[in-house]
Amino acid sequence: MCGRFVLSLKNKIKLEYNVNIVPNYNITPGENVLVIDNNSEVKRMKWGLTPNWSKTLNIINARIETLLDKPAFKGSLRCIFIANGYFEWKNENNFKQPYYHHLNDNLLYFAGIFNLNSGACIVTVQSQEHISHIHKRQPLILKKEYINDWLLDKYDL
Repeated sequence: MCGRFVLSLKNKIKLEYNVNIVPNYNITPGENVLVIDNNSEVKRMKWGLTPNWSKTLNIINARIETLLDKPAFKGSLRCIFIANGYFEWKNENNFKQPYYHHLNDNLLYFAGIFNLNSGACIVTVQSQEHISHIHKRQPLILKKEYINDWLLDKYDL
């Protein structure tokens, strides 16, 4: 699961996408986040997907295993969340210890879905073995060369 992430590489975002950002080291659900939509356009979207049939449900993460089955995701379009790190918490001695996952000063691309009426959520997968002791889920992180495959629905689920 991903409940907080970071987008702080202001110069890299400007160079790569010609977008100005205010660095944010604690992006929370409900905030407007930078995404690449299904038309390969960079835009801001609310982090939190509300299905068309609900007024109160706010989904921030979607398991890849249920994308095709859950009614909440029916008709969703694909997007990419742009980040440079994310946090997961591990319970240690009755204390939630945060762990920051990143690739130095590189951008991360999280697979996501969105609907036109509400917002977007991050697609999650089972954690890689080397971080599974922290949390059992993680964002589906795509290499840059696979972004279009995800957006064009050519990425195998």
